[in-house]
Amino acid sequence: MPKVTGRKPAISNASRGRGAAEPEKRRGTGRTQRGRETRRRLLEAAVEVFERDGFVHARITDICTAAGISHGSFYTYFVTKEEIFTEVADSVELELLTTEPTPEDTDPVQRIRLANEHYLQVYGANAKIMSVIHQVSTIDPEVRDIRLQRQNAFAQAIERRIRLLQESGDADPGLEPAYAAHALGGMVAHFTDRLFNTENDFDPDTATEQLTRIWVNALGMRYTPKPE
Repeated sequence: MPKVTGRKPAISNASRGRGAAEPEKRRGTGRTQRGRETRRRLLEAAVEVFERDGFVHARITDICTAAGISHGSFYTYFVTKEEIFTEVADSVELELLTTEPTPEDTDPVQRIRLANEHYLQVYGANAKIMSVIHQVSTIDPEVRDIRLQRQNAFAQAIERRIRLLQESGDADPGLEPAYAAHALGGMVAHFTDRLFNTENDFDPDTATEQLTRIWVNALGMRYTPKPE
């Protein structure tokens, strides 16, 4: 089962219009060790149920059963099924798009490789729930807008990195960084979804290296093999 990190959503639930007046009425949402543990169990159970049943057919009762808590206790922590789903989606996608910092002197190609490696590893561990998140985003404007906001922020981070590579003379100065960032980021996202959610013969390790080559070639950089 994918690990729910428990990180706070980038956009608070209160600002999303779902149950905005309700959270103040809830108790035990993380103020105690027991509350934090119960909340974690609910989130992990939600992942299990959403993966198994999809969003539309998932029931709060089933989430509570999987978490081993009473149905009434659910509302101590979450107002609706939509709210717990949004938090699950936020947690998974935040982990997906948040890479570990690397030393400033890291080789530029290796930096790209590590970013691709992180994306594929996290996506692979969460492929089933990512498929559900994608499906919900096609029918729920709120989920879609939140995903777009996060993806745009990620693209902006890539754009800044491309500009730095251009300034250092490592990347093609003729590239428009914003276009390149969205194109390359979208390529990785689309390919990774196919890699883990369709029948194919692709190998994740080979995929990581090939994506790195594509990035490097697209940016006009010189490819260097993966360090031994």
